[in-house]
Amino acid sequence: MRFNPSAWIRLPAESYPSRPCIVYRDRRFTYAEINERANRLGWALEELGLGKRSRVATLQYNCNQSFELFIGMWKAGVVMVPLNTRDSAKQNIDILRDSGAEALIFGPGFKAQAEQISSQLPGVRLLICHGEPAGSCLDYETLLRNARAAEPDIEVDENDLYKIHYTSGTTGTPRGVMMTYRNRKEQVANVFMNADRLISKEDTFLHVAPLTHAAGYYSTPYYLKGAKHVILDKFDSTTLLETIEREKVTCTLLVPTMIVMLLEHPHIDRYDLGSLKRIFYGTAPMPVEKLRKAVSVFGPIFRQNYGLTEAVQPLACLTPEEHVVNKDAGAASRLASTGKRAMGVEIRIVDDNDQDVLPGEIGEIILRGPHVSPGYLNLPETTAQIYRGGWLHTGDLGKMDEERYLCIVDRKKDMIISGGFNIYSREVEIFLDRHPAVLESAVIGHPDDTWGEICKACVVIKPGSQKPTPEELVNHCIQEGLPRYKAPKIVLYMESLPMNENKKIVKKDLKRMSLSGDPRFEGVWVKKDKS
Repeated sequence: MRFNPSAWIRLPAESYPSRPCIVYRDRRFTYAEINERANRLGWALEELGLGKRSRVATLQYNCNQSFELFIGMWKAGVVMVPLNTRDSAKQNIDILRDSGAEALIFGPGFKAQAEQISSQLPGVRLLICHGEPAGSCLDYETLLRNARAAEPDIEVDENDLYKIHYTSGTTGTPRGVMMTYRNRKEQVANVFMNADRLISKEDTFLHVAPLTHAAGYYSTPYYLKGAKHVILDKFDSTTLLETIEREKVTCTLLVPTMIVMLLEHPHIDRYDLGSLKRIFYGTAPMPVEKLRKAVSVFGPIFRQNYGLTEAVQPLACLTPEEHVVNKDAGAASRLASTGKRAMGVEIRIVDDNDQDVLPGEIGEIILRGPHVSPGYLNLPETTAQIYRGGWLHTGDLGKMDEERYLCIVDRKKDMIISGGFNIYSREVEIFLDRHPAVLESAVIGHPDDTWGEICKACVVIKPGSQKPTPEELVNHCIQEGLPRYKAPKIVLYMESLPMNENKKIVKKDLKRMSLSGDPRFEGVWVKKDKS
């Protein structure tokens, strides 16, 4: 099926041309202005020889150009390759080489990296800069001024690529996830189908999580409905609270780490947050006790969504009505889950032979649906293995109860096998996070001659809290009900945990750092018992 993407994405500019669209720092743009800038970008790329199916990489923090680039490339049929702002030049060179990108559009702070990329990768023939003096690069604003303002008249096939999104690389080399126009349209439709409240032009959506990730996917449905979008280029708890109050924000997407930091803000009660109607969260587990506290502070406005790079949100969702904070076992189990599967997706829990397990048993989460990526760029064997039988094998271990609530217990590669017993890191983290002095924790395996692996806990203590001894932390877990053989045998204290751009803990880095004697660790060995 062929269609004109410009006709699809320009609808709000036709319906609400004078409505506020983007607020970024001291700049404000209407829908008509953003639509015209996106048109000009599409034509500018065409005039540079970057037409339909050309691949163009982007590298910037959140900004108004984040919207313009997505919309302009969509209209022009250009394939976007978003780069991670935390990756090194070497990592990005590997990604650009693999993707076949011909140009790089970058924002402030990335000129040195862009020039290094260009010098080592001749295939990237154009560098386009915005937000700072362009120097030898092409200037973004000049290109827009000199380009046509008319709507691009480009047709694409729904199976054409609109984006190649590289995985975060938390478990290995990043892989280029291919996303088609059909995937994108189906994802937008899924957001509308699974919405628990009306998405309206009266909404104000605050974007602080990277727009290259889940926040960007959620921007499109709100864009199509004419909502206002307020953009922050980095997370700061005070700035976030001030912005919610000033702009009367109704919706936002936060990762659990951000929510925890907001809860620790010493003056959160001084801000008027009454405009907030929905806080979406996901990308990483949310400790139950901290989630209870968040509901008590912000009210019953939280919604958890489960998604992957290969199959974006929502795959499963825990609605605000299901965020019950009383302390009976059923409510606690539900809060620890990621909810029930969303409409438009099928989910199964299977064993190593791809056979369904019984309710309550742990297995790998596999899924399928129309918004699932068709596979990985240049990796046919990996695609065949991970998509075997027509189902995406997520690498997430989970279980589903009798009521069909899905609980994610670990990444398959993060599971610890100690003395022949499986230890799921998330299970141990839940007990550690219950300690009143613990801000956040991550559990990894540590090589051991006797047991094969033992459990190592990496812990961040709340500012101002007295640091518990390792023995106190371990005894706390056991007293709370963690089996002794699953209790940490090593405790390491850190000021912060290594995270990727999307604020997800990178356990691959944590394992490497903890084994190399990284000075950011204050290591304490707990005496091993025989359990």
